Amino acid sequence: MIFLAGIHGVGKDVLSKEIEEKTGIKSYSASELMQEQGNMSFNVNKRANNISKNQDYLVEAIRNKNLSGRYILNGHFCLINSNGEIERIPIDTFFSLKPEKIVLLIERPEIIIARREIRDKIVTSVEETKSFQDEEIAYGREIARLLDIPIGIFNVTNERKKVIDFVVKGRSEKEKDIV
Repeated sequence: MIFLAGIHGVGKDVLSKEIEEKTGIKSYSASELMQEQGNMSFNVNKRANNISKNQDYLVEAIRNKNLSGRYILNGHFCLINSNGEIERIPIDTFFSLKPEKIVLLIERPEIIIARREIRDKIVTSVEETKSFQDEEIAYGREIARLLDIPIGIFNVTNERKKVIDFVVKGRSEKEKDIV
């Protein structure tokens, strides 16, 4: 499994669908899998309740769907909790998921803000968005190091071909922290 991560509004869904079309590697959304498994829905404000329990639903959903082999799971390393604070996904989740590599998408905060305003009708500040993205990057790097797996950090707008190349490469090459 390839874990494709990034904050809300960075472009994970669009890019994972594009990768699926170009490579045939099936793509799944962590949020959709959690919703199916937990018979739940998420708020439009993207604030998460029970982050730890939701991750249990994700791991259970993957087991129940018998997902194996090469596929893309798009999700997050961090979420905004119900108090409006950045909260890291429990590390045990990533040990359970066992990704073979990480693709972490980034973008300029102003672009993310504009996307979220159009899609979710949510306006955040540059500072909030930058802080959220910085924490996503820091924790993504930490997870990659702890799992001893490759991580590629890419600007979603300017480096689409590099993302696809990184996804397609076999695990035999130890690509480390490509920025």
